Order: sequence, then C-alpha cells, then structure tokens
Amino acid sequence: MIAQQKPKVLLVDDDKNTRETLQRGLKRAGYEIFTAENGSKAIPILQDEEIDCLVTDYKMPGMDGMRLATSARVVRPSVAIIMISAFANVDTAVLAIKQGIFDVFEKPVKLRDVKTAIARALENRLLLIENRRLRADLKGREELDRIVGRAPAFRDALGMLEQVAPVKSTVLLTGESGTGKEIFANALHRLSPRAEEPMIKVHCAALAEGLLEAELFGHEKGAFTGAIASRKGRFELANGGTILLDEIGEIPLSTQVKLLRVLQEGEFERVGGSETIQVDVRIIAATNVDLVQAVADRRFREDLFYRLNVISIEVPSLRDRRADIPLLVQHFIAKYNALTGKALKGIAPDALDRLVNMDWPGNVRELENVIERAVVLAADDRVTGADILTESNGSNSSGEGTASTGEASAIHFRVGQSLADLEREAIQRTLHAVDGDKDAAARILGIGVATLYRRLKEMEAVNEPEA
Repeated sequence: MIAQQKPKVLLVDDDKNTRETLQRGLKRAGYEIFTAENGSKAIPILQDEEIDCLVTDYKMPGMDGMRLATSARVVRPSVAIIMISAFANVDTAVLAIKQGIFDVFEKPVKLRDVKTAIARALENRLLLIENRRLRADLKGREELDRIVGRAPAFRDALGMLEQVAPVKSTVLLTGESGTGKEIFANALHRLSPRAEEPMIKVHCAALAEGLLEAELFGHEKGAFTGAIASRKGRFELANGGTILLDEIGEIPLSTQVKLLRVLQEGEFERVGGSETIQVDVRIIAATNVDLVQAVADRRFREDLFYRLNVISIEVPSLRDRRADIPLLVQHFIAKYNALTGKALKGIAPDALDRLVNMDWPGNVRELENVIERAVVLAADDRVTGADILTESNGSNSSGEGTASTGEASAIHFRVGQSLADLEREAIQRTLHAVDGDKDAAARILGIGVATLYRRLKEMEAVNEPEA
C-alpha cells in the first residue's frame, strides 16, 4: 500500500520562538514542515519544493510578507497563503484578501487556529485546482471539437497535442504558413492546467529588433525616446499562463540571448531596468522556417533551438491531408453562411473535385479565403466552379485545367510591358470572372468600388478613338 503524501507547509517568520512552536505543533498534526527566517531564504524553498501552503509573517526585514506572497504566486501559482502579524488591522486584512491570501492572524497566534486555517486553506486549494482542471478540460474539449480534420497525419499531430498539453514543457510547432499552428497553440493552452490564466501572443516577425525586446520584456520610464511610463512586457502579462512566440525564426540574435535566459532561469530585466523579474510561463513557439538550417547558417542560436525543441509537433500541410478538404469546405461554408446571412446548401461536386486537386500553397488559410469569396459571390443555392477564385491566379477555376495548374487563368506579361496594361488586364479579367459585378470585383482586387469606377473611366478614355 502506497503511503499518502503529507501536505508541505512552509513557515516563514523572523521570530525564532514563533517559528519553532508552529513547526513542532504542525509536524505532530501530520504536515511536512519547511522553515525560513525571511523572505529571501523562503524563495529557494518554494522553487525546489512543491509547497502546498505558505504561512508567513507580515513584517520582516528585507522582503516583507506581502512581497513574499506575490513572489510565491509566481513560483507556485496554486499555493495557499496564510499571514500572521503583530500589526494586523482591518486595512492589512483587506489588502491581504485582495491579493488572494486565504486568512490573516494577529500575533500571538494559537496553534489550534493556525491548524484549522491550514486545513481549510488546503481544502479550498484542492477545490480550486479541481475546478480549474474541469473548466480547462471542458474548454479544451470544445477547442478540439472546433479543429476540423480526420486525415491520419493530422490526427497524429492532434494526438501528440493532447499528450503534451497538461505538462509545462516548451512546445515547438512547425509547418508551412497557413496550416493552423495558432489553432494548435490555442488548444495546447486550453487543454493545460493554465487554461484560466492568460494566453499572450507575439508575432515576432512584425516587430523591429528594438521594439521586439521592449514588447517581450517591458521597459522602464525613460528607457528610450517615447518611453514616458514604465510598461510590462508580454512575459509579465503571461505570468502563470502561456505565451505564443509566432514566427520565432525571425527573432534577432541579440534578442535570442535574452530569450534563452527566460527559458533557462525564468527571469529577465525590463529594458532600461535593473530589477530581476521572475515569471512562470509556458512557452509555445511556432515557425515555418527550417530552424536546423537557420542554426547551420548561424542565423539562429543552437542552444536556443535545443531549449525550444523539447517537444516538436509538425502541423501537416493541406496537400498531405487532402481527405480533409471536403470537411473543411463544409465547415467554412457554414461559417460564412452565418456571417453573411446566406443559406448556401453546400458545394457542387465538380467544384469540390477541383478544390481537392489544387496545390494550396497557402494551406488552410488560403482555402478559407477562397470559400469566403465563393460564399460572398455565389448567385446559386450552392458554391459552383464559377464562384471559386484562387489566391495564386486571381481568377475562377472553372476553365479547362485551371483548378490544378492555374496556367489558363494566369496573367502573363513581357519585359517592358507597362503597369497600366497589366492593371487593365487584371481588372477586365476579374470583372469577367464575376459576370460584371463591380462590388465583387473591387473586393477581389483589394480596392474601393469608387477606385474601380475611376479606373474603368480612365480605361474608357484611353480606348476612345480620336475624332
């Protein structure tokens, strides 16, 4: 028979008599006791031991009990905290409760009261943990239900996701652009014990080097021009939760060094600051770059790569899961029916065949864009081949061979041909593809309707014969 593990209690008090009296009494009550005489010595114990309950004095030299409680929440987010103080009053109690401290006692404390408070705090802690787990599991199931796909390669990736979601290990999501790496990241967070905590997303490629560092780690007032106030970075905002570093292959080498420290030590300083900040964050990184090659090219640090590549999940391309295209098409038609107020019944068989046989360089994201346009443009009660406009050729795929190659509807040009001629051909062919619907053509071309009318008027003026 396996012995039940004793709850671990950490006592922190600079008064030796109080500390030792509580230690003896609580040990007899069946707790495993750890002690520290101040906050600085308590932090390493919290880092090394799975402490269930922290009992701390309020007023101590150096780090006081309130600051220790804040730091303890970073290291052990679910720890139950009880505070004792010779200076307890209503204001202290209100402040403590606002910061999530379970109970406050005034010195001298009675062992009986402390034991009762610890028992209640631990029971409350277990209920909170179980509630979080149940909510996370429910939300995680909902998140997985929203992920469309049954192809073997895709189910294998989802199976790996479910297996690693409950642990804190860093996950590296790889795959081509548009495959759904962010959806996988959302599911990893929702299925984890951190589901009730923040999930912060950073698109690393969208920020310049100086801005990226300040975004990740925050900055102090006056750290650079325009820093008129101190600001928390994304890692601080994600404390206790998850951070997604999207397009991590684009992070500059100078920032990679600081990111490595966060992965190894869980700490950093804000830009322009000297205070070391500790965080408890689960890191998910995503990239469509071959990081092994980037390491070989010295564009990415090898030590950072190995820290990120603890668990790797490759999200398969749409070409490797063609059997999922009919499911995805129906999913997107239903989605954009709801958004546009339409009631399309589905897609014509020949149009679906064309979609299944396309190359899809933009993967699921490209397929969604194609279906969104098709739903908007559809004049029938279902999507037809005439409604399908691909990203790669900008025209419909109803012509002979256009669904698989795009060559028949591609715009070819010779060196030296004017931009005006290319623009004219793009406008004319797009209008032809949508049967002259100028609103639809403007949306596809990415211009305003007024701009399209102006271009058409200019084209008519150019084509008018001289008198």
